[in-house]
Amino acid sequence: MIFLQIIILMCLASIFYQDMRYRAVYWICFPILAILLFGLKYSLTGLWDALTETGYGLLFLLIQLLFLWVYFSVKNRKVVNLTNDYLGWGDILFLIVITFYLSPGNYVLFYIGSLILVLLYSIGMGGLQAKKSNKHIPLAGLQAMLLALLMITDYFFKAFTLYSDGWIYILMS
Repeated sequence: MIFLQIIILMCLASIFYQDMRYRAVYWICFPILAILLFGLKYSLTGLWDALTETGYGLLFLLIQLLFLWVYFSVKNRKVVNLTNDYLGWGDILFLIVITFYLSPGNYVLFYIGSLILVLLYSIGMGGLQAKKSNKHIPLAGLQAMLLALLMITDYFFKAFTLYSDGWIYILMS
């Protein structure tokens, strides 16, 4: 299992590098990462939990994308394509891929927390690089780096698990 985790970390590092350097990620990285993450989740929780929790994560993401689409369509007074000006396909694919590993609660926390951290990064870098022509935010790359850090933390601190919401329930009680 450690070998699988190392390969996943290498894939996440590759996505981070590609997105930071080129503001694009080779599409093949996403299905490979999805298979690896689902394999890890399956080995930790079993098939039923892996499939069910992936479904919940995908449903949450679909609702989020629907709200974004409605918001930008109303704002622009016409039907918009989110992937033209607002989100890259790599960003959407990465958000889909991580549903194959993260539990529903962890997915929502990661989604919100990573968006806040990426926003803070972008504000900080925007002030430092005001004249830079490439204004695209490397969302998938930064989220890949954050997920890699969380997976390393998960490995060393067993009370914190990304594939299960148990630690969230313990904190809430």
